[in-house]
Amino acid sequence: PLTPKARHGHYTWSYAYHQNIKHARNSYSIADSNAAAAAASVDGTHKNYDVVFLGDSILEGFKGTKFGKEVRHKQDNVPVFESLFDVDRGAEFDGLILAIAGDKSPNLLWRLENGELPTKLKPKIFWILIGTNDFLKDGLDHCSEDVVLMGIKRVVGEIQSRKPESTIVINGILPRAEKGNEGMLYVNSGSSSGSSNENENDGTIGIMDAIDKVNQKLSEFCDTHDNLHYFDAKDIFVETKEELQTEGKVVEHFIPQSLMADYLHPTSLGYQKWGRKMIDKIRSLVDGKLVVG
Repeated sequence: PLTPKARHGHYTWSYAYHQNIKHARNSYSIADSNAAAAAASVDGTHKNYDVVFLGDSILEGFKGTKFGKEVRHKQDNVPVFESLFDVDRGAEFDGLILAIAGDKSPNLLWRLENGELPTKLKPKIFWILIGTNDFLKDGLDHCSEDVVLMGIKRVVGEIQSRKPESTIVINGILPRAEKGNEGMLYVNSGSSSGSSNENENDGTIGIMDAIDKVNQKLSEFCDTHDNLHYFDAKDIFVETKEELQTEGKVVEHFIPQSLMADYLHPTSLGYQKWGRKMIDKIRSLVDGKLVVG
């Protein structure tokens, strides 16, 4: 997780990376097809973004794309993002998303080292969400939450070294349900509440238990560093219900499909709820003593 790694063998990744470079170096917004945006890219002026989002498909989907290309079923996300992070469309703050589907921490690290943090890019806040792809997608065999944590910390360190006065928000890894569980969480933990970290039968760790461990350590990490803030989004996407079982009432945790249709990527409603909480966090930081990087 400490070694930067590109994905140039993946053509669509290279395309998305070069699109990110263009966005980072120029002043036009995510909706860059209009004449004003094109003109901005020519005259070389630079937009002063309030927040720059760095991450993987979860953040890229917020602007309706995958590998830099528009995706039809994600287009409902675009007006949500614009309403929250495009001042020209009435938002309170301007935001820029530099994210690529499928990226892991080493991929984001490589991008940061290779053009996505140009000198002129000086947002009030860098908002990071990375790490879910660092876990193996079909289970956690041969994977450690400590390794995932190291990768995220390495990304943070890179931003701090290049933008030493910047304010950084680490978004906790979003909740996700394993395949076949219909949005139910902690199924492999031996406890529906997630209080146990290992399956009582085989000792394996469930994805949500691993995510919870990483997020707890990220929160503690932020508490001990200046200009570093943790944002917990779990309660935005997770709901609970009580089930009567032989051992009594059991609280089940689950992700509603209305918020994450695939139990991993937010829907437009999920982005809206999450985005509004982001705004609250950004507003609290901007109203306080915030240093621009």
